[in-house]
Amino acid sequence: MLTKIRAIIGGGADYRAFVSLTVLSSILQAAAVVVLFPLLEELFGPNSADAWPWVLLLVALIAASWGIDIVAAHKGLGVGLSLMHAIGANTPTAVLNWPEKHSALDRKKLSDLRRLLAPGSTEVTSAPVLLLGPLVTAVVFTLSLAVGLAFVNIPVAVVTLLGGALMMGTFQLSGRFTERADQEFTNANATLDDRLFDFARAQPSLRTARQVSTGARLVDDAIGNARGRSLRLLLWQLPGEILFSLVLQFVLIGYGVTVWLAYDNGTLTGVAAAATVIVMLRVVEQVNGISGLATGIRNLGRTLDDAAEVTAVAQSAPSTPPVALDAAPATRLEMVGVRFTDGTVGVDGVDLDLAPGTVTVVVGRSGSGKTTLLRTLAGLTGVADGRIVLNGDAADTTTLRANASMVFQDTALGTGSVRDNLTAVNPDLTQEDLDRLADAAGLRTILESIPTGWDTPVGELGNRLSGGERQRVGIARALAKPSHLLLVDEATSALDARNEAAVVDSIRAVREDYTTVIVTHRPATLEIADTVVVLDEGRIVEQGTPAELTAAGGAFAHITEEWRNAAQWRV
Repeated sequence: MLTKIRAIIGGGADYRAFVSLTVLSSILQAAAVVVLFPLLEELFGPNSADAWPWVLLLVALIAASWGIDIVAAHKGLGVGLSLMHAIGANTPTAVLNWPEKHSALDRKKLSDLRRLLAPGSTEVTSAPVLLLGPLVTAVVFTLSLAVGLAFVNIPVAVVTLLGGALMMGTFQLSGRFTERADQEFTNANATLDDRLFDFARAQPSLRTARQVSTGARLVDDAIGNARGRSLRLLLWQLPGEILFSLVLQFVLIGYGVTVWLAYDNGTLTGVAAAATVIVMLRVVEQVNGISGLATGIRNLGRTLDDAAEVTAVAQSAPSTPPVALDAAPATRLEMVGVRFTDGTVGVDGVDLDLAPGTVTVVVGRSGSGKTTLLRTLAGLTGVADGRIVLNGDAADTTTLRANASMVFQDTALGTGSVRDNLTAVNPDLTQEDLDRLADAAGLRTILESIPTGWDTPVGELGNRLSGGERQRVGIARALAKPSHLLLVDEATSALDARNEAAVVDSIRAVREDYTTVIVTHRPATLEIADTVVVLDEGRIVEQGTPAELTAAGGAFAHITEEWRNAAQWRV
């Protein structure tokens, strides 16, 4: 797991400090246990006062270990936050650049990636401290203890080492049994769910064909299959539980026999033999502690596997050199005869010429191709025919993705603070940059009204913020990307009039620095539009200024009339 974490976050000072301090604390804990042998020998010897130096050493070792654990926990939290940021930054890039030769990006893989983003990216923040730290401590503590006991009694040291290794190996093996059982349970329920949904969807057809009983029989078969797999789940779980218990008993018996033999042949004193009980209990405590974290450790392992995979894909994706926030070139974008369809909606022969500093508003009825047009400009879909030209050069999807910033209808924020959401897009942002982005997005008043300001946590997917606040953070995040092509997809559709006006004001404030394309079905954005494009079945049927199109009395005039009528509806 440590190797995977290093590959995901690239190491770093927090990672090195966390690992080093955890290992050091484990060694000190083992040393404290070994110190019990001379301490108890002196304490129960002819002059118990001679035990004081050993008592002081024991206290010093425990205090040092405790202090190091506190610092290691802080560093571990830093590692967890780095993992969260890496997952949030790499997963979208990986999905957009997923290579065909890689594992299939099927429904299961997409489900795994959604789980990785939430809740996986949240869970990893505490995983280094709560899961990885205890695991490293158990391994290092057992090894260090065995080395220390070699100075007391070699057979006891060997049994401690072999017993710890055997219990750790059993823990891994039982985990595999449990993981297989979980997979059986997941597969059984997935098949049953598919049958139930298919049966529900097919009800009209089945009733018409008088075949309801046939569909019900298939559902019954799926239920029976799920029941059988669930029973096998229990059978797979039993070996793991029994095996670990048997090995634990075997190790305890072996340890007791070894200590008794050492005492019997005089290589261990009675006091030392009593001290080995403490040693035995500490080893068992470490392994039992890990056993209690088994489920969490397995889940962490899966999360790290997925995170390492998306990191490798993201790092292999073509990259564009970073551009300073103020240094992005003016963007002129042309679409010439562009055609694309995903099987349902698309764009068909679209010609556009978008000049720097202009705002183009795209309107049309549902299914007319508005969002597809925006996704094509953002490089999220390919082009079947035609070409897209960016600042005079042909642009592929990678170039478009690198040069476009997008504001979505439903802004989903990453877990963390407001600052984290912006720096995840552009780690080079200074406080001056952040303040300027806050002004542009209308965030400054909101941040100044909250004591924690930029460090305010947004909650999972931004659920601690109102819709308007979340959209403003989304705009600031889009503006944080060093690009000057701004694409806005229905960003005001779920907002009230006050928040809608605030979003429009934000776009107005930055319009001179961007080439802006807005998809909307709300009239508020028309007041900042230089050009309106009307789409119908993927084709541009009208294009011009709002005034020109209104006067023409065509498709645009009909759409705006529908907007006005809808605004007057009352329940």
